[in-house]
Amino acid sequence: MSTVFSVHVPSAQENAAYNLQRVIKVRGGNPVYAGGELPNKDMPDGAGPRFTLYEDLAGHKPLCSVAQRAPGMSADIALAVIGPGGAELGVLRLPTRGRGWRPPYEMAMPDGTNLVGRRGTISAWVFYVLVSPLLLIFNVAGLLGGYGRPDWYLPTRTAWRTKGGLALGLAPVKFYGMRDKYKVRSSRLDLRVVYAQAVLHDWSS
Repeated sequence: MSTVFSVHVPSAQENAAYNLQRVIKVRGGNPVYAGGELPNKDMPDGAGPRFTLYEDLAGHKPLCSVAQRAPGMSADIALAVIGPGGAELGVLRLPTRGRGWRPPYEMAMPDGTNLVGRRGTISAWVFYVLVSPLLLIFNVAGLLGGYGRPDWYLPTRTAWRTKGGLALGLAPVKFYGMRDKYKVRSSRLDLRVVYAQAVLHDWSS
C-alpha cells in the first residue's frame, strides 16, 4: 500500500500555536503540520533548519523533531529526526552547493537503509530534452506576443533509491514535480522521516 501526500505553504486561515511553516496534506489521512524555523537557504556555518512535525495545530501532539546533529562539523548539513521519546528515527542530509548539478538528498534509517534522491530523474530529463524545442517555441511566441517573460523550468522529479543501487524498478519514495505529489511505496520506511525529508525538499527547492 502506498502513501501519497503534498507539501504546502500554510494559508492565512491555518492558525497554529507555533510558527507554522508547512502543511502536509495526506491523501485519505489527517494533515501533518511543520512548525519551527526554516531559515534562508544560504545558511551560515553552524545554522540549519529546526522544526517539529505535529498532528495538531495546538502543538499538543508532536510526531518528531528535526535539528542539526553537529553544527559546524562538516560541509554537509546532517539533520537528526528525533521521536517524542528521544529515539533517533533517521538522519537527513541536505544538498550543499558545489556538489554538482544534481546534488543528493539523503535519508539514513536506523536499520541501515540509505536512500538517495537527486533532483531530475533520468526519465524526466529524457522527456525534457524531447519537448524542449516546443518549450522554446512557446516561450518565443509568448515573448513576441507580449505575454510576459519566458517560463523555463528544469526537471524537478526526484526519486529516492537505495544508495549504490541501480536506478531500476519502482523507487521507495518519489516526488512528481508536475503534480507536486510525493509517493511512498515502502512500508519499511518511517513516514515521519519521509515527511521531514519532504519539508526540507520543498524548502530547499
